Amino acid sequence: MNKIVIGIIGVVLLAGAFFAGKLLDSQDSEEQSKGDVVSATEQYFAMERFIISINDENLTRYLVLDLTLAIPADAQSLTTAQTYTPLLRNELVKIFVNLEREHVKNEFSDIEAMQKTLLEKFNSVLKAKSSLELSNVLITNVFIQ
Repeated sequence: MNKIVIGIIGVVLLAGAFFAGKLLDSQDSEEQSKGDVVSATEQYFAMERFIISINDENLTRYLVLDLTLAIPADAQSLTTAQTYTPLLRNELVKIFVNLEREHVKNEFSDIEAMQKTLLEKFNSVLKAKSSLELSNVLITNVFIQ
């Protein structure tokens, strides 16, 4: 009789473990699908490296920037970003072409402020040409020689 009771308890424990595992697995799936929805609203487009000479007394100096644009997650936005990248690069030239090295260094001392400035300028350029609106401009590398 004790063996039967032990067997029944074992079956009940196994069934409980099985259903608890299923419950935890379904909760993980729900959380994962929520994460997929969030990440599916935005994609990233890395621009080609931007290099420009900057003014310094008798030396040739360069600013090197790697930028990544946060755009809506659809094929049209990616195509639009690729199409208008030359205009964005032109905007970078307008910003940095006549600046002195020390001024450029100071501008990049606050990366978040520079990202915000670039976001505003890029969105202004894009607004005149398309419906694409960037949600962020990420500076992924900056080098000032």
